[in-house]
Amino acid sequence: MGVELEIKLGVNDLQLLDCILCDVRVREKMTGPFSYVPMQTTYFDTEDGALSGRHWMLRVRSEGETSVVTMKTAAEGYARGEWSVEAEVLDEAIGPLVAQGAPGELEEIAQQTLIPICGAKFTRILANLEFSDGSRCELAGDVGDLMGAGRYAPLCELELELKSGAPDAMLALAQELEQQYRIQEERRSKFARARALAGK
Repeated sequence: MGVELEIKLGVNDLQLLDCILCDVRVREKMTGPFSYVPMQTTYFDTEDGALSGRHWMLRVRSEGETSVVTMKTAAEGYARGEWSVEAEVLDEAIGPLVAQGAPGELEEIAQQTLIPICGAKFTRILANLEFSDGSRCELAGDVGDLMGAGRYAPLCELELELKSGAPDAMLALAQELEQQYRIQEERRSKFARARALAGK
């Protein structure tokens, strides 16, 4: 099973996000410069919500020049099941996702019509961090918009995703940034917030 361990912090202010990205506790752990990646995401579900009813997420995201289809499932704490394949359309991706370990029920659900529900368009400001215990994480500042049913909501948040090692140092950094900049953890995914815009 693919597992993602990630914490998301709501920032909601671009100047504040810049301050956080320039914080010495971030800079001293960076293994290289920031990169800037344009992202456009479309989330899919059946008309009767077969995926969201199971707390599953299925999306197609363009990441710069690459198109990636990703499925996520609920798990404990900050962890989630996650599987991804490079593909431009869902039909190309369902079989490979299940072959990776995504729930086999996905193939049955995909026989129904999967429709675009909502989406997001943003720029990801990306850096890799390494901690003193050898663990690594990816830090991403996301700035743009969430979209659903013709409605838009601004997006400005910080994500830390564990790439290797224990999560303790990454979670400690997140807590320090929360306290220093008086920001709060964002428990809702981009999908959940965009879906709410769509009235789903």
